[in-house]
Amino acid sequence: MNTRFGFFLVLVVSLTLSTVYPAEQKSRFESLFPVLLGFLLGLLVAETPLASRLQELLGLSSRHPDKVGLDILHSQGSSEGKNAKSQLDQKVMYGLQHAFLNLEVTGWWFNMGLWDEEKKPMRFQDACKALVEKVTSKIGINQQSHILDVGFGCGDQDVYMAELYQPARITGITIEPIQHHAAQELIKRTKLPGTEIQLYVADASKLPEFLESTPTVFSKRPSTSSTPSATSITTGQHFTHVVSIDSAYHYNTRAQFLKNALKVLQPETGRLAMADMILARPAPTSGLGRSIFEAVFKAMEVPVENMKTMEEYKQDLVNAGFVDIEIECIEDRVFSGLAGYIENQMGRLGGLVKPGVNWTYWALCKGLWWLDRSKWLHFVVVAARSGPASQ
Repeated sequence: MNTRFGFFLVLVVSLTLSTVYPAEQKSRFESLFPVLLGFLLGLLVAETPLASRLQELLGLSSRHPDKVGLDILHSQGSSEGKNAKSQLDQKVMYGLQHAFLNLEVTGWWFNMGLWDEEKKPMRFQDACKALVEKVTSKIGINQQSHILDVGFGCGDQDVYMAELYQPARITGITIEPIQHHAAQELIKRTKLPGTEIQLYVADASKLPEFLESTPTVFSKRPSTSSTPSATSITTGQHFTHVVSIDSAYHYNTRAQFLKNALKVLQPETGRLAMADMILARPAPTSGLGRSIFEAVFKAMEVPVENMKTMEEYKQDLVNAGFVDIEIECIEDRVFSGLAGYIENQMGRLGGLVKPGVNWTYWALCKGLWWLDRSKWLHFVVVAARSGPASQ
């Protein structure tokens, strides 16, 4: 208990200092402190052997995201909570079992969302939808489009794009089998007239290999409707659009993904759209600073090669072969909005959530507030067009 208390006391003090320390003072402390703080936060929420040992030491159980949902209705570890659990075991007709009947699952969305200050309070699902619409609204998706959605989460964004634009086809890939399963179930129970959605488990950095091993991606399905979108699927071996929403910074590597995205897009008319994260200022170059910087992103499962400045990011897009590149920074409508929503949810549900889950989201909330204050990362929306086919 003393070890746990001491760790969290240090973390609280660190987070407090991070919000009051003047950003304009460019000292060695100021350059190292954010990455050290990020490293501590990363250890709280990451799924790595080192993080798991630390979480076990601190009593942070049920860290895996697939298990978090199962902990939502468990009592806290306090004596009051234990007494309530004991009473619930003895009198199964009373307690909080009826909470199950009051829960309404409206989706399994999981992007950072685009938060509108004028629409408070804003639902998480609506913020996620707003981000999808922001990313896709300017790339000309229509009823003849065949979209490749890279990193589709649990499929909610594909259903939403189908509702918005009625494209002929959406092909989605994810590297997470459990998300693929959840998305397949969602597609089965959702009516999407005119749009065919096909989902696969595949690696974002190996798009050409994925297409070679999956020749049915571009095969024309039998017509089951008289609507134009159901019968006018492009028969070529290229997508009209490639979309990646809040996931490209995880790809190994993002630069390779961009090169392969160009290969699978229609030459000259193909469109790329992404929501992504990049550095707002150069990474530390000193030995210690660089080591901590790399440890932070390793804990977050983000290849350090992907953390580039705006200029480097644009150059990766150009090197891949994209033209008409547009990049908009929207972090002011992302980090603080999600942090505020998590804070509100903890206030509403904190008494029903196990400490391990509570601390996870507390750490995430504070980390997001710090990102908003420190201006260390850009959250960007990217739109680009494919250049001519390489000779």
